[in-house]
Amino acid sequence: MQTLDFKEMITELQSKIPLYRLMLLNAPTGIGKSYSVIQALCQYAVEQENFRAFFVTDQKKNLKLQDFEAAWNQVADEHKGTFSERIGVVRSLEDTVERLIHDWDHKKIPGMYRETPIFKKNIEKLRKTFQCYKMLQNDAIDSKTSWNLLNNAEYQVRCAVIAVLGEKSHANIKPILDTKSDNLQIKLNPTQKNTIRDYVLKQAKADSEWLNNTFPTIDLDKRKIIILTTSKFIKGYTPFFEKSSKSFQFSPILSNSLVVLDEFDSTKKQILDNSIEDALKVQVDLLPLFDALYEGLSKINNKKLPDQLIKSFTVRDTFRKIMKDANALRSEFKLDFLYKTQKKQGNSGFVIHFAQTDLISKGEKLHAYFDENLRQVVVGEKIRDDLHFHRMLPRISAFLRGVSGFILQRAREYQQLRNRKLSPIDEAMTIEDACYTVYNALGLSQVQARVLLSLSYTFSNQGGIKLSYYPHSSRRFQQRGLSLFQFTNDAQHELRTEINASFFSVTPERFLLNILSKANVLGLSATATLPTVLDNYDLEYLRDMLGPRLLNGADYLSKTTREEFDFKARYIKGNVHIKPEISGINRSFSEILETDRSSVDKTDIRTLDAILEQKISMVCAGGRKGGKDYYRQRYLNLFNSFKIFLNDPLMTSFLGLQSLLPSGGSEMNEQYIIDTFEKLKQRIGSSTAINTELRIVSSRKSGSIEEQLENALSLPSNQNKRVYILSAYQTIGIGQNLQHQMNEFERKNVINIAPKNAAKDDPRQKTVDLAGVYLADVTHILGSNLPFKMDASGLRTVIERQYLLDNNEISVDDLMTFLNYLQKQIPQPHPKNARSLYVSYSRTIIQALGRMNRSFNKMPTLRIIVDPQVISNITGSGIDLSGTSLEYRTLLEFSGRQNPNYERSRVEHAKANATFYTYRDLFLMALYLQKDPETAQFYRRLRLFYAQHPTCSNKELIESKIIREYQDERGLQYLCNERSCNSYEVKAPKRDSGHFDFGGSGMEISAEASGLLAMCHFPGLKEAFEAEGIATEWKPNERILNPIQFYNYCGFIGEFSGKFMIQKIFNIESDVFHDLENNELFDFQWQGEVAIDFKNWHAMPRVNADKEREKVEDKLNRLELNTKKKWRAIIINVVAINQGKLIMTVDGKILEVSGLITHDGQIALTTEQQFQIGRFFNNNADNGTDN
Repeated sequence: MQTLDFKEMITELQSKIPLYRLMLLNAPTGIGKSYSVIQALCQYAVEQENFRAFFVTDQKKNLKLQDFEAAWNQVADEHKGTFSERIGVVRSLEDTVERLIHDWDHKKIPGMYRETPIFKKNIEKLRKTFQCYKMLQNDAIDSKTSWNLLNNAEYQVRCAVIAVLGEKSHANIKPILDTKSDNLQIKLNPTQKNTIRDYVLKQAKADSEWLNNTFPTIDLDKRKIIILTTSKFIKGYTPFFEKSSKSFQFSPILSNSLVVLDEFDSTKKQILDNSIEDALKVQVDLLPLFDALYEGLSKINNKKLPDQLIKSFTVRDTFRKIMKDANALRSEFKLDFLYKTQKKQGNSGFVIHFAQTDLISKGEKLHAYFDENLRQVVVGEKIRDDLHFHRMLPRISAFLRGVSGFILQRAREYQQLRNRKLSPIDEAMTIEDACYTVYNALGLSQVQARVLLSLSYTFSNQGGIKLSYYPHSSRRFQQRGLSLFQFTNDAQHELRTEINASFFSVTPERFLLNILSKANVLGLSATATLPTVLDNYDLEYLRDMLGPRLLNGADYLSKTTREEFDFKARYIKGNVHIKPEISGINRSFSEILETDRSSVDKTDIRTLDAILEQKISMVCAGGRKGGKDYYRQRYLNLFNSFKIFLNDPLMTSFLGLQSLLPSGGSEMNEQYIIDTFEKLKQRIGSSTAINTELRIVSSRKSGSIEEQLENALSLPSNQNKRVYILSAYQTIGIGQNLQHQMNEFERKNVINIAPKNAAKDDPRQKTVDLAGVYLADVTHILGSNLPFKMDASGLRTVIERQYLLDNNEISVDDLMTFLNYLQKQIPQPHPKNARSLYVSYSRTIIQALGRMNRSFNKMPTLRIIVDPQVISNITGSGIDLSGTSLEYRTLLEFSGRQNPNYERSRVEHAKANATFYTYRDLFLMALYLQKDPETAQFYRRLRLFYAQHPTCSNKELIESKIIREYQDERGLQYLCNERSCNSYEVKAPKRDSGHFDFGGSGMEISAEASGLLAMCHFPGLKEAFEAEGIATEWKPNERILNPIQFYNYCGFIGEFSGKFMIQKIFNIESDVFHDLENNELFDFQWQGEVAIDFKNWHAMPRVNADKEREKVEDKLNRLELNTKKKWRAIIINVVAINQGKLIMTVDGKILEVSGLITHDGQIALTTEQQFQIGRFFNNNADNGTDN
């Protein structure tokens, strides 16, 4: 790649600030992208005065410090600053401590510090603390304590440095030694800090260079390029003068910068792991948190806090709604009383709340009721559920999420106001500090504040990132994350149960969007744009959020670079061949060695087979999963690759990769593998076979992975031996270099495929790539984690499924089945046709094959030997194959695989999921139709919208008044209407579950099925519809009602039509119920005596008349209880299904009418039936009078 390519990309990104953008570049391995981006960053930093970049890489070994230093020194003169002044490496605590101890031992620390007693004393204390830390770091109980001690010891060394610098610079600081802790305490004001910084700038180069390289955070603002690992970027940095760390996310230093994410897709896993760790680590007792927040908000309401804070809160309608909701929650769920589970001691289980359902450790839902005698809330499995415990948990979570977002905005106002008053040398307040300040004023603890902050801070929108979720987005996991609840009883709080709550809310995508609200991001990888939500960011979600701000780096590549990417042309020109082959279904050594039988004794073959059977029997006897055939095939496929390698003299270096590393255990026994390699080597017996070695590279062996690889690859380079390197996919991953210096034999045989513009002194000219690989089956794409626990691996397992659901690769029904199996600790097969599984599998293979492309020199034939499962599972679906290696494309072509129709499954899942979300939204809405006037009003508006828009465009949906006014997408999950139809069929569920099968049929969704056409035939009704903006036909459009919306649509037009018809037929002017408690019990009422319910059973499949009667009777009883008077009820089906009689039930209190009109709009009632209905309305059935 060219430096100019990256300068073009950087220039484009930085040209639109503050409109921050994400640019992704898919670039094959071995084309020098890291080298070129480093050159470009240094050149751009020198040329542009206000430019700052973060170079974030996944592993320490890829920090490329020497490349950065060489690049900087090449372009920067002394006026631009030295490398140590302008480029900073922010290290982890452990790495900083190791560096300090190393520099002390090797006398690299300047004398001004070394010769100071306080520094000597603290560096020795640091050494001892570090030794203790190394011993305890793997102990879960002691690791946190030892880390805190190490953190303090490192800070004491910094205090000693500050004391020396303060004295030398005349900063007038006064270090205080705490005799109790033997710790230095130093407090500095902004002026003193700047005095020290100015002194360091004027120091002798040797002194300042050591300080800047070791502690770059002494003046991070001066750094043009900041180099760090992904882990450090996530967790933050510690300013030189401070003990506590700060987050890069909230630091002003990130503003307007460029963040380069090397190995972009791999950063997701680290961010995800960190978010999971935080969710499990930062827990707070839910009810005391609610109480503390309630009390704090009440102080605002009662004007008991500073006026500045009071005004910021109380001038907004949102605050009044928050207080109203808080009081409602407190009353409804008795939150001012103690909660206690029936279990007296210990852990009472957990609940993980998803947007769709709950995962309960015990398998049975918990219930709760208020015990008047005990004056507390009792929680258990098989008791009354007056308080609806499983509604309470998500309701409080949603409340906390809303309040935290509101407080974030108030904190931002406070931050801006405070920062406007600062002098140029004062340090600006961060949004994080402002939030903690507000929460502290409200009376919340640090932990409580941290939990609430985790719910809100990713919503930062200063850069204009789209945050409103419109109905076409069903990514509820991204919206709401997970809520985790653990129930704990203890003798020290015997009268109550702790409901410890934590929240997983910072998905990697939302973390990235937060960065993009203040900085540009350039993501680089060979697999940056692979469409898998398991091993890459959810790119569709990011595209939805960013729109045109998601850029393709390939659009900025030069013609020269594009030619360099064309490996096919380079291979053809050099006559390099790729030879893929399947390892085969071998059942014995005799089949493997079939072509070598003349040179291998039959007795030896039988011996090899006997030993193999013995090993397999040991594995199966140990209770391992899989049968004998499974383990036999794994061994034989590996041994077949040994044979191929041993027989081919041109394969000087070869890599074998498996999911599982060989070990001393029985499953994949290391010694057995080594012994078999040696036996095959001897049996094959040729000189090419004898001059070989097997090297197993493992993290369990002494020496780093890099050192083991270097030793293995020195065999062909220095000893003219051929080497087979055996390892695991995860051990030899991204960034590992497996090329080696050519020996004489290789020089005579290699083919050079260097591009035209390649420099002669490029190191790649003197090395040669691997000549072949063996790729075993890739396992553990999805976690299974049985027995399931609420720990890191357990959360990762359910989060993976949530990602698949968000991306519509599984349905809600699939998720619920999975969670049900998980609760019962039963393993479940992987989902079928989930594209991410196959793309993630392919990603592993693409990255493995990338190990073959690090040099310009190739052996004439590159051999790729694969397990049959690899052929079955790799895919090109959704992958930009032009950005993958020629090796992968050749293997894919060799597989002959037709890509399954993943998209059809996704479309069906998307429709099923959207329908379920509407079902869930309307179910929850129905609970508050008689309690909350806003919910009642929203529901009325929603149903009218359905009637006005049975089909609609995306624009109509997004710009509708109901979304703009309410900022609420509940119930608005219209379906994509990809064929622009005005009808479709679906298979309805057998029970009321919201799970519809869009691959089935039986239920029609259309204007005709709804009864609309029949209704429009009734005189004057079509005009009445039009007057209210209700559609009188279904026009093909981009969106169409889902089945649950259709039910509600049918109900609404039935009610509207029924009201119109009885006015025309019976001169009955019906009215709505005005009291909220009676809202939606019945559709209308007449003169405070008759409740009217209209039905549109014409559109409803399998209406159960008996159940409908029971519902009506229950509602009538409620109505009489609410109004304290007697009522009658009439149930009228609008469009007649068949000609039936009027049915009177419940001692004449309820009248059923089977149909008002026929399908052609004619009145379906006989004269006598009309008289009967009139008599019922007038309550004079006995005297024969009519209306």
